Amino acid sequence: MAKSLIYLYFMNFKNFIFVVGAVFLMGCASTHEQLYEKKLAFYSYIAGGVEDSSPSLEYQPDVYATPASCQKVVTALLSYKVLGSEYRFQTQLMAAKKYGKIHDLVIRFSGDPTLTSQDLIDLLNIVNARNIPGTIFIDASGFKTPPYSPNLVIDDMGTAYSTPVSASSLDQNLIAIDITPGFYIGQAHIENDAGYSIDSNVITNDQKSKVSIKQDGNALKATGNIHIAGPIITLKKSPKNIENFILKKFKNILKAVEIQGRVVYLTDSSKLPAKLEQLGSHFSKPLSVIIPPALKRSDNLVFDSLYLKLIHMQGDEINEWQDGDKIIKQLLKTHFLIDMDGALFVDGSGLSRYNRVQPRQLFKLLQKGYEVKDFVAALPYPGEQLTTLANRKGLPSSLRAKTGGMSGISGLCGYVGSDASKQVFVVIANSFKPPISETTSTIDEFILDYFGSNDDSAKQNIVL
Repeated sequence: MAKSLIYLYFMNFKNFIFVVGAVFLMGCASTHEQLYEKKLAFYSYIAGGVEDSSPSLEYQPDVYATPASCQKVVTALLSYKVLGSEYRFQTQLMAAKKYGKIHDLVIRFSGDPTLTSQDLIDLLNIVNARNIPGTIFIDASGFKTPPYSPNLVIDDMGTAYSTPVSASSLDQNLIAIDITPGFYIGQAHIENDAGYSIDSNVITNDQKSKVSIKQDGNALKATGNIHIAGPIITLKKSPKNIENFILKKFKNILKAVEIQGRVVYLTDSSKLPAKLEQLGSHFSKPLSVIIPPALKRSDNLVFDSLYLKLIHMQGDEINEWQDGDKIIKQLLKTHFLIDMDGALFVDGSGLSRYNRVQPRQLFKLLQKGYEVKDFVAALPYPGEQLTTLANRKGLPSSLRAKTGGMSGISGLCGYVGSDASKQVFVVIANSFKPPISETTSTIDEFILDYFGSNDDSAKQNIVL
């Protein structure tokens, strides 16, 4: 038995608590001692069979940890159970008429995270009126929560991975910006797909390309340079104001379909015309098609949209993101018979650091969730391209798991082994210093040593 004294610390909701503890490494190879000493962290984990009443391995599984994107398994499983695999988001086109002719138009958004400008163009093409004498209403009243959760770290806002979440979702709620080098040294060409004005100081030269985009009010500010022989650079930026973004996008859509009229953005449905007639609808692809790629690439917009949809489907309107916590817990109790009192779910993506859950709670949910075959099939496998496991090819080939990662947090949870002996596992590391790659390597080594590199399920007596 080798003894290694380490200093551990972990995040407990709002406070950092420093703990001095001793971890005993039983039957542990020296390579594990080196990995562990290389990347100190607070590790908590649990593993066992899908149908086992007791886990075969556990360490600190009842500590509340920040799950990061491992939280997406909660949202995904509830979506499959509550909404169903065939659920589709519906965007409606409605009209108020006077004397038998269209007077007002209403586009009722539903929070569809996959809706595109082309979808709206196709929907609006059924309107035979080219001039709308009344008003064209953009109805974004489906969600009452602010587009940006106050539970986020402020530096996350405006990034490509943290977009505003609203009922009026369009083109992934991202501004696409193209920077093209000029034909000679001097100003570069820059444009965006949402019609924002751009203050650009980007120049073309023979230096390595480096461009920065910031949002200044309703304008974009671009600085840097692009190599004269380099390719076009495409950057994605989240709009700070979803209303302005949608209005700008919608202006381009109306131009494409040659419809004219006054456009008003609403978050209060009581201000809509009283009598509305449905002209048409756009339906998204079913969740059986939406969720798998979203799980594989860890799409925050999809899972935060599903979180809000799940809550509003219960008939409860919430004004703050964290108010959805009690509804999510009730749904977990109803559909999976799991009590997650003490956990906290303030979003559906795991992007907030205020989320907390016990590894044991996730373990029990994954045991129950194994019956949801669409969910299991949607999880990425090691080396799968365009997924969060693309670069973790050394893990067991039978593994299907969701990753979770942000500064100081790394997790992996899912299934491994043959159908006859399927194992469930949850590993979460909190409170380490970057780079995250060193901690993911430690977790991967642990998975390989415990479950066997050749999927032989040979378990060693390993403790991280």
